[in-house]
Amino acid sequence: MEEKVINIISSITKIKEVELKNSLDKENLWNSLNRVEIIIAIEDEFDISFSQEEISEMKTISQIYEAIKGKM
Repeated sequence: MEEKVINIISSITKIKEVELKNSLDKENLWNSLNRVEIIIAIEDEFDISFSQEEISEMKTISQIYEAIKGKM
């Protein structure tokens, strides 16, 4: 699951996967438009959906991992 998430984020933000893997807890890696695209792609990939509250709490890659795990 982690590799898929990193791949999705990398393809949308154009940030290298290695850099993302080294920044799991860093905030502000992407802008708000990219955030929307990332969430939509993750929802599609994992066949899940997030509430607005859940989305607003996903500011780091680690938080995205935890949100996905909570849905599976």
